[in-house]
Amino acid sequence: MTSRLRPPLRLAAFALAAALLAAPAEANPDRARAAEARGDLRAAQIEWRNAVRANPNDPALRAALARVSLALGDGDTAEKEARAALERGFDRREGTQLLLRAYLLLRRHNELLRDFPIDEGAQPAEVAGTVAAFRTLAHLALNQRDEARRAAATAVRLAPRLVDAQLARASVASADGDRAAFEAAVDAALAIDPDNVEALNRKAALQFERGDLAGAAATFGRIIARSPGDPLPLFRRSEVLMRSGDFDAARRDVAAGLRLAPNAPVGLLLDAMLKVQARDFQGADQSLQRIPSQTLVNLPDGLLVLATVKRALNQTAQAEDAAQRHVARRPDDPRGAKLLATIEMERGAPDAAAGTLARLVQRGRADAEAYDMLGRAHAAMRRRTESREAFERAAELAPEDAGILTRLAVARLAVGEAAAAAEAARAALARAPDQRGAREVLASAALALGDLDTARAELERLGPEARDGELAGIVDATIRLIRFDLAGAKERFEAVLRTQPDSVRARLGLARIAAIENDAARTERLLAEVLERDPENAEALRRIANAAGSGGPHGASALAILERVYAANPTSSAVALALASAHLRLRQPERAVAVLDSPAWRDRARTTQHLIVLAEARAQAGQMAEAEAAARAALAQEPRSNIARRQLATLLARRNDTGAAEAVLQQGIRLQPNDALLLQGLVELVRDARGLDAALAQADSLARAQDTRPASLALRGNLLMAANRPEEAAAAYEAGYRVAPSSALAQAQAGAWQAAGRPERAMQALQAWLEREPEDVATHALLSQIEIVQGQTAAAEERLRKVVAARPDDGISANNLAWLMQARAEAETEAGRAKLAEALRLAERAYFLTPTPETADTLGWILFRHGRAAEALPLLRQAAAGAAQRQQADPGIFVRFAHGLAATGAREEALRVLEPIVAADLRFPERAEAEALVARLRAAPR
Repeated sequence: MTSRLRPPLRLAAFALAAALLAAPAEANPDRARAAEARGDLRAAQIEWRNAVRANPNDPALRAALARVSLALGDGDTAEKEARAALERGFDRREGTQLLLRAYLLLRRHNELLRDFPIDEGAQPAEVAGTVAAFRTLAHLALNQRDEARRAAATAVRLAPRLVDAQLARASVASADGDRAAFEAAVDAALAIDPDNVEALNRKAALQFERGDLAGAAATFGRIIARSPGDPLPLFRRSEVLMRSGDFDAARRDVAAGLRLAPNAPVGLLLDAMLKVQARDFQGADQSLQRIPSQTLVNLPDGLLVLATVKRALNQTAQAEDAAQRHVARRPDDPRGAKLLATIEMERGAPDAAAGTLARLVQRGRADAEAYDMLGRAHAAMRRRTESREAFERAAELAPEDAGILTRLAVARLAVGEAAAAAEAARAALARAPDQRGAREVLASAALALGDLDTARAELERLGPEARDGELAGIVDATIRLIRFDLAGAKERFEAVLRTQPDSVRARLGLARIAAIENDAARTERLLAEVLERDPENAEALRRIANAAGSGGPHGASALAILERVYAANPTSSAVALALASAHLRLRQPERAVAVLDSPAWRDRARTTQHLIVLAEARAQAGQMAEAEAAARAALAQEPRSNIARRQLATLLARRNDTGAAEAVLQQGIRLQPNDALLLQGLVELVRDARGLDAALAQADSLARAQDTRPASLALRGNLLMAANRPEEAAAAYEAGYRVAPSSALAQAQAGAWQAAGRPERAMQALQAWLEREPEDVATHALLSQIEIVQGQTAAAEERLRKVVAARPDDGISANNLAWLMQARAEAETEAGRAKLAEALRLAERAYFLTPTPETADTLGWILFRHGRAAEALPLLRQAAAGAAQRQQADPGIFVRFAHGLAATGAREEALRVLEPIVAADLRFPERAEAEALVARLRAAPR
């Protein structure tokens, strides 16, 4: 019996199993709603799908499945279920909205416009308004702005109380960049439905953009309360919290969002950003690795965060690659450019960093930090002018940043703008009294201006650590050098070199000492070491180039140094110009051409100056066609360069094409009517081609034009001076002065009257101008020189004191004042000794600012009068050596040199210096003194 019952039981079991498999799980909408509430949208979709299977004709269940599918990004399911809901009688407006949202999600913009006409009047206004609202979004997606505006206006007209209509209006305003209209539309939507998630999201975005972080956080809080299972508002609020500095709260939001969506790329990126903030770079890297690489690339700031993390982990190549890709995708983002430039600087490529930042500047997106970085990059490449310009722009954008102001001060000092450097340093200290480096700059600037007392005072205000730094050491050593404490200066410079072996400034200081001591070999060696470290150092290049081009005993070795520096830096325009200039002075133009037109320069941009010197070298080499081509290239590169334009005109005139030469100058005068060099070039060209009378007529014609004044008013006088007709020239200058008084014309009059032997008229001309402009320092300085010649030394001294006070960096005036003071000081009296001491300080400053034979003579003689003959002798020797190279040297310089030699026991050399001067038929103030010294030296026992 039992055996016969088994098969039916088996069949029943299989039937039950089949029934269980075929029937849907028990449908329960409450479970779907609960899943939605806790943010488990995938579970909610499954539950709603089960509910639809259980009740396929329930339109509300279909609509709920469509809604959750939209939230999941499942457009196909959403479209299918929205249609089914409408077919089964679901609310027409809500169902149409779900269907339209599905079309947009699937990016079926053209189909939406085709399938959903507005049909105003054929359907309820709210339905037609909904269609118009979503047609607005489709038109915007297709960049059909006019159609979008019309559709939005229709939506608002048909259904003004419809949230979708107001949001459509907001979308159009956003596309038009009308922020006020956008916010008004969002507010109107929220007035209709205060809990509308899309409107709240837009409101929060507005608050975030305008910096209302508290408001944005609160708005996102309302969204989270309405949709607690949606991770996106949690992530968005975390961004707001990060911006406001509440990183703990931001971490809580990100953690909550990742619990809802553990692999959400946005959440993982935010998690990485928070870990970067906490300097947990390993953890940040792990979070980033969970994001698919292509997804990370497409996330806003994904590549930027990746580059930041990889840089922190010393994975430089990956960091630079990520930063480069970010910059390529978002070239207007200053953060990416700055990060890439930082990485490039760290790998020792300041040129690449400067290029990255320069492109940001060109796009108009650079901020103060970017300009600051650009200044540093240029400084690293010793592009001093470009560095100063970048720091100046940074300081304009961040005038309260003491660090930027200090770097600006350093950059200004590097290009020789001492007064401006001091101004920036003082501004930095006003904002941050302990700002490192600012006091050193103040001391250096004061030193550059010859103000030793201020320089020393600033040094004394430094802390111990700063006092031991390179810049402070250089300033201290230079003060000793100016005070002519050569041993102390040398010791201090050498101390700097022990701690800073590559110091360029210490070597320059030691080179100055060696030059004073007439140790040419040591001077040359130190300057060569400077150029090894800083090939474009202006002082070292100038001194070596001067020595190389002099043809003196050390000319060949100096030229060899320049050749070595050039070989190591063949694309440095500064080095090439220095070497070419030396060759030109040695009358070797072919070698100058070879340097300036070497293969290294064939495909490189050349400066205008480079092309001008190349043109000169080719002209000297007889290569006239090539010279003209180089001059034309210089002018094409810089059409307002008066030097390039005049050079081209000169070359054209040399091949007798006077008409073309005049046309070139006339074109320049049209561009710059008041340019003295071009105006002078034109009248000289006419003079050389057609004679003085024609040139004078041309000068008068130019002077009649208002826009060429005041420069044109000096042309007639200049021509007459060149023709050695000084009285006529003075009259011409005076006539021009009456038309348009100027300092230049007053000084030109004075020069002409002096040449005519009428110093009283010269003084009258200058005094007339000073009655108009009593603070014109240059005119005071010129008048003091005439007063000195006229024997009015007291008046000259008083005037020069004012000049030196107004222009502390005027080495010539300081030298003249020092000479006057020592000449009028009686060393035997206390007042005289005090005056001589003051003269010494001025002479020290003058020699430091303007190291010429004249300033060396002044300082040397004052030291001699102080009884410091041994210290004076190198300076007096230097002055005599410089004077010997001139055709009309002041014999007094040699007399003072002989005094120095005699005082230090070099009797025979003193005689060799003096005897030719005494034997010559020369009249000079020190003649009797020289004869007496010769007699005394001859009478002295040998």
